[in-house]
Amino acid sequence: MADFFVLGIGGTGMRCIESLIHLCAMGMFDDTTIHLLALDTDKNNGNFKRLKDLKDAYVKAKGGKNPLSKTFFSAAIEYYEFSPNYQSNSNFVERFDYTITQQKNRHRSDLADLVLTENVEKFNLDHGYRAQTHLGSMMMYHSIVEMADKDCDLTKFLDKFAQSAKNGAKMFILGSVFGGTGASSIPIIPLAFKDTIAKRSGDVSDIIQSAYFGATLLTAYITFKTPNEDQLRKEKIVATSDKFDINSQIAMMFYNADPTVRNAYSRFYMLGCDSKWDPMSRQEGKMAETLTGGASQENDSHYIELMAACAALDFYKTDEATLKKTNDGPQYLYRAVDESGKLDFQDFVDTEDEKSFAQRFGTLIAFSLFCNGDDDFVSKIQEKKHVEIQDFGEIDVNQIKYLKQYFELFHWKKTDNLKDGEGWLRQLHRSAGGSDKFLFNQNLFSPTTQKELMGLKWNKELYRSEGLGKDNKYDYGLVGLGLGGSKFDEFKKKFIEYYKKGDKGQSENKGEQLYKLVFDTLASLYKFEK
Repeated sequence: MADFFVLGIGGTGMRCIESLIHLCAMGMFDDTTIHLLALDTDKNNGNFKRLKDLKDAYVKAKGGKNPLSKTFFSAAIEYYEFSPNYQSNSNFVERFDYTITQQKNRHRSDLADLVLTENVEKFNLDHGYRAQTHLGSMMMYHSIVEMADKDCDLTKFLDKFAQSAKNGAKMFILGSVFGGTGASSIPIIPLAFKDTIAKRSGDVSDIIQSAYFGATLLTAYITFKTPNEDQLRKEKIVATSDKFDINSQIAMMFYNADPTVRNAYSRFYMLGCDSKWDPMSRQEGKMAETLTGGASQENDSHYIELMAACAALDFYKTDEATLKKTNDGPQYLYRAVDESGKLDFQDFVDTEDEKSFAQRFGTLIAFSLFCNGDDDFVSKIQEKKHVEIQDFGEIDVNQIKYLKQYFELFHWKKTDNLKDGEGWLRQLHRSAGGSDKFLFNQNLFSPTTQKELMGLKWNKELYRSEGLGKDNKYDYGLVGLGLGGSKFDEFKKKFIEYYKKGDKGQSENKGEQLYKLVFDTLASLYKFEK
């Protein structure tokens, strides 16, 4: 078992952590405890709330506290969050006593005026740094270090990291370089953490040298509504998506040249795409202004955020010798995909993980259909409605409740229109351009009602008809005899075979024992090696 530290920064970072939690549910982080720190200046952001809902659903659906292997929900997740408090002293002028500084240390206020316009000095920070990275880096550094003598989620996370850093801990940072919070924080996080740990514990050992830091450099991939004149006059500073490309270029030029960044990071993963995704397109016509943050800003997910989470997986699995820092600075890794835009499993993970990724992703989808669909297999087992399966009546009903909630966030919510209730998986399919461009059979995403979804032949048509997965399917057991049958009948039959073998995995938790049996059953049905 190992500890892995992951930090998501800003709105993009929140959505990347969502994808990473879904990787955990697939079972891609076996035998691992993941310490997740969600860091955003906008604590009321809709994506922040959705992340917390997903985290709660995962942890409570998992049931047990320990990491496992070769099963769904295998990773143990320890969750922390931190938001700088901008409720009072909500702008630069107030936070740094600008008026007093101007009176007593005029040279300092003059320096601030040289690099910050009046509008930047006075805009409200409650919704983030709004692409003002020169301001954001300073604000975030001080916000972190100021917490050194507090007992809070941030310092609990850093205390745990400080213990592990002595033995070469790995920390991966997920965020964008085109906006405000992520781009501001990536260059200063290692130093801010080092200084906070030293101030908190008196330990001046250099965690930057003993630990391994990696990060995504996620360039512009989204667009959104341009603010109107009235909003600009009112709010003064509003990030606009037409500047995201140049913001990305400038940020990466800085990272590549800055000695602090070059000394801190072992590896950068550069990701981006030409086509621009409007994450609020489903809300078109409902918004009078450009959203700068708050509860209403709940952006849909994008497949590139799953690539970023897979980059974290790659960093975690890379041996320490490869990550050793050199005078040449951090390694840069890139990902290129087919010119057609059609995505394959190998576009997300290395060749050695491709088959495992395809198996675990696909079988988690099948699990969601059996659990939240018409058959409701998990609830029926808990209620002992299958006479052959009687060991799972002790499963906590709340564990099943949260498993269903997890699958709603993962796949779909039970609504009259699936497009209104689409979860993470269906959003990723849309972001890739729809049709057959995203990993699985396009028929999986065509239904608009639950009845249509349940009518799909996902036993034979879960994967596409070409590439990895084309041979991974199963038939109805009784069809060949002319006796009918269903996807569920064959699943239940195979499940009972594994149930009778008695292999319920490493956990004492009944829910986790059930997940292990479902994992093995689906791997066998879809003809994957376990």
